[in-house]
Amino acid sequence: MEPIWGREIPFRNPHFTGRDRELDMLRASLGATSQAVLGHPLQPLYGMGGVGKTEIAAEYCHRHAADYDLVWWVRSEQEDTVRNALIALGRRMGLAEFSDTERDYSSQIVLDALRTGKKYSRWLLVFDNVTDPDMIRSYIPRGAGHVIITSRIAQWRRELNSEGIEVGAFKAEESIDFLRRRIPGLGPGGTREADAERVAEAARLADALGHLPLASEHAAAYLIETRMAVGDYLDLYRRNAHEMLGQPVDIYYPEPVATTWSVSHGTISDEARSLFKLLCFFSPEPISEELIVRPTLTAGGSLPEELGRVLGDQATFRRAVRELARFSLLKIFGVRNVVQVHRVVQDVTRGKMQREEPEQVAEYRRIAHELLAASDPGVPDKEANDPQYELSKQHLIPSGGHESANPRVRALIINQVRRMRLRGGNREGLNLGQLVFDSWRERFGPDDLQTLMLALEVSICLFQLGEVERAGQLTIDTQTRLARTHGRDNEAYLKTAGTYSRLQRHQGNYAEAHQQDMELLPLYEGVFRSEHLQTLNLLNNIALDLRCLGRYEEALSYDRRAHDERRRMFGDAADYTLSSKFAIARDLRNLGRVEESLDLIREVCRLAERKNHPWHAVRLQWETELSAALRWVGLYEEARQLGEENFERHARILGPAHRQTLNCAVTLVFSRTLDRDLVAAARLGEETLLAWEKVTGDRTHPNTQAAAVNLAVVQRLLGNPLGASRIDQEALDHHTSRLGAEHPGTATVMTNLASDLAALGNVQRARELGETALKIFSETLGESHPRALAAASNLVLDRRASGETDKAQALCEQTLARYAEVLPDHPHALLTQQGGRIDLDIEPMSQ
Repeated sequence: MEPIWGREIPFRNPHFTGRDRELDMLRASLGATSQAVLGHPLQPLYGMGGVGKTEIAAEYCHRHAADYDLVWWVRSEQEDTVRNALIALGRRMGLAEFSDTERDYSSQIVLDALRTGKKYSRWLLVFDNVTDPDMIRSYIPRGAGHVIITSRIAQWRRELNSEGIEVGAFKAEESIDFLRRRIPGLGPGGTREADAERVAEAARLADALGHLPLASEHAAAYLIETRMAVGDYLDLYRRNAHEMLGQPVDIYYPEPVATTWSVSHGTISDEARSLFKLLCFFSPEPISEELIVRPTLTAGGSLPEELGRVLGDQATFRRAVRELARFSLLKIFGVRNVVQVHRVVQDVTRGKMQREEPEQVAEYRRIAHELLAASDPGVPDKEANDPQYELSKQHLIPSGGHESANPRVRALIINQVRRMRLRGGNREGLNLGQLVFDSWRERFGPDDLQTLMLALEVSICLFQLGEVERAGQLTIDTQTRLARTHGRDNEAYLKTAGTYSRLQRHQGNYAEAHQQDMELLPLYEGVFRSEHLQTLNLLNNIALDLRCLGRYEEALSYDRRAHDERRRMFGDAADYTLSSKFAIARDLRNLGRVEESLDLIREVCRLAERKNHPWHAVRLQWETELSAALRWVGLYEEARQLGEENFERHARILGPAHRQTLNCAVTLVFSRTLDRDLVAAARLGEETLLAWEKVTGDRTHPNTQAAAVNLAVVQRLLGNPLGASRIDQEALDHHTSRLGAEHPGTATVMTNLASDLAALGNVQRARELGETALKIFSETLGESHPRALAAASNLVLDRRASGETDKAQALCEQTLARYAEVLPDHPHALLTQQGGRIDLDIEPMSQ
């Protein structure tokens, strides 16, 4: 197996000095005989900024690379950068079922793989600069591998039950040794007396720098670049220190660090100095050249002259970057074309500017925000724009972009939240969106249009994460405010109203959702136009309403209308088109056209596989439909096998409590039942019913009742028809009340309840229910629909048991003839011939 070495791991520092105690302690705690192997695989390195925690972790990685099959570096200041690193790792590991797009779950797949050690058992993760121990806790895999954490936080015993290793300033001898190695003029050589003088000079410099590694590195870089004598440097340093120590900066040991910057600033060019100040208003994460160099932004003349030259010309930018790198003020990563400024450097520089040039702070922050806004492609729905959005994502909060009143910056934040949730990053989207929404609501007012647009995205994230009550409250509040302050013809209002319809559908209020969607349709067509993507999405939602209401022919007409327009706009294999094909396949199956349905959903899944489509929620839903289609044409074994695989994927990728996972589970229960694996069916059925009750908080919800009805079939087949009849009678009452007496789902429950009552000897009542169910199926779906034929087949048995032999025989012959016409050689036809009873399933309604 190919070893994995993360490219984020810093290059080995050729000037690394000392730290033997820390490295030995790390090795002892993470080595083969350590407690780590028994399930405590983490070791924090903590201490003040600038003491070299990251350098120690990097040195450990390089020294012990041969001991690991996988070494990966995780930048940990923000949760989204942690997720990004884990998702990148999953991509490198080549994990099955891994998805780039379902971000909330993909990172967990990676952590599970590390924990179990299936592909890599000897691994090392480094979480660099952890600022929130509570956040990082959920991303630490407990397994046979090792974890190193670097952080300024000291309370690791309390946070993660780990003592940690405190990293302080250099010891005096280490500091002196470093400076002598780094600065040629202080290195060994010459007479004993001359060498002793060099040692003394290095000691004076080390003392002045407080033995702080970062300050020592920058002083060394300055001395090498300028060839200044150490004595002259110390004079300059002391003069600057005297000027700068009047006001402290809000980090420990700021004075030596701040002073080394002040010395360098007296030497670098105006362009480099301006660029350096600007970069200090971004995140300490890598900053892309593509984000900074914006010739169009400089054309208006709104920038300081020297900064305009840097941002408007790539060559000037690169010269300034190389100049800053020579003084160790930033690092250049040429392969990725990014630069990075140390977080301590940024803290100190911003603090100095706040004291000495407060008016420049606002100006540089404004420019940083303009650069972020300029990177927005404006269309987060298009996956091709993802690389552009990645340029700005990690800089939004550190730059203070969430506090900007610039409408373009605010639009970027809204688009980022939308993009995150569209790619499956609902938790990421919520974390960013909720933080910014709270700030905007207070600052700009609850009726501000962009605040309300962000509220819509936050509500959808909440909805996707299962926080339905919060999502509903926010959606209703947003819709009300938009209608009152911006009108019903506002795009944001229409989108929010569509989300509210989805909420109604989610709660099982299908008629209400359909009524609102139909009222929205002419508004969408007027504001967006009939062929606009938003309008086509609404057509899909109307079809979904109708499908939930059992009006399958009407649903098919809306789905075909949306499909034809999407196909014209995007092509036959585009995701939007495939989603419409999937909807049509489901409509056809509900209409009893099962062979057509199977052919179409096969085509959808085949195209998804050919495109190497990731295993995200949509593709998983398509596979669930394929399993159901296989079952309805009588391929039970293949249907169950696919259903088992798909259920496992759902649980791993979406999570076991996700509504779509529970939908898949309800379907799988019936596949296990048809395969007569009744114990496994009962176990999953009971778990799923309890989960649905918990998720919906409503035992009467149609999807909760679907889980109950399918479990009832298993109970009857296990010899408990009384228990099954009680479940089915309750389901019949709820279906009649919520969906209506003529709904196909209501007739399905009647059919199964009739089977329960027949098993209990109540033949008369069973026959009455069977007659009613057959009538409903025949009138709503047609006499040759598979559900109508199943009801007819069961009614044959109940008529015979009631003594109506002639009527039973006539119905049997009629039913077999129809089976021969529409479903020849189907298992249901065989059961009808043999006098067996057919069980029907209830499918959960799509959300």
